[in-house]
Amino acid sequence: MKKLFYLIIVMVVLGLIISGCSLLVPPVEKDETSMLTKAAKPGTDFSGPHYNLNIIGKKSDWSGGGSYDNPDRHTMFVPENTDEFEITPGNTCFTPNDDPRLDEPGVTIWMTQGDEFAVLDGNAFDDCKCEFQLGPDRYKVYIVAKGKPGGETDITGWVRYPDPNEDYAVYYYLYIGSVNVKKTKDWKDATDIFYVSCSEDLLDIVVDCDGLGMWVFEYLSALTTYDSSINDNAYFWQFNNNGNKLVQVRFYPD
Repeated sequence: MKKLFYLIIVMVVLGLIISGCSLLVPPVEKDETSMLTKAAKPGTDFSGPHYNLNIIGKKSDWSGGGSYDNPDRHTMFVPENTDEFEITPGNTCFTPNDDPRLDEPGVTIWMTQGDEFAVLDGNAFDDCKCEFQLGPDRYKVYIVAKGKPGGETDITGWVRYPDPNEDYAVYYYLYIGSVNVKKTKDWKDATDIFYVSCSEDLLDIVVDCDGLGMWVFEYLSALTTYDSSINDNAYFWQFNNNGNKLVQVRFYPD
């Protein structure tokens, strides 16, 4: 009886193989976020574990509708040429001009840090801004521009915090670095625009002056520890796009 049972199993298996079926369960597709638990080697292994963010440039009359706030998505939509973009007649995208360096055109990408990576607002066409949440810990950050014909993009990192000596909303804008991205095969290291160095820190909060400085989200928390009235702190990119249709950003665990 046992021999007959085994024979039936063998015949079933052979039948499946002949018919092109397989008894093997296909591997579960690993998304880029879950891969972040593994070790990575930024700069040498760009196929290694990382989170990938695609910032896609569209014509100024693009109307995708909605905020594109699905946290699982990896894309944002921004104007292909930010200096030509207007959300209403005569109202171009710009950031507050308290600092003369902020007078340059561009949309903004506001960044926070939470339990996981998530695109919170992937559409800059409705209000000139996007929102993005990084996962926990620190990251090496690399950027490249792709797509034809190609152009260039200026990305500037800013820390914003209120003046504790004012009764109304007056903000300081702390410049913490910039990177220019043009179409190339080479990834550009942009990690430093996520760090506040001793030379950039106006309040002497940063104590380690030998390296890049303090991770920007740790710096935002340190501002409130320094002065509890400084509690509306933020970090954002000023994204000035001039012709790039695709800017890719990769976050590698540090």
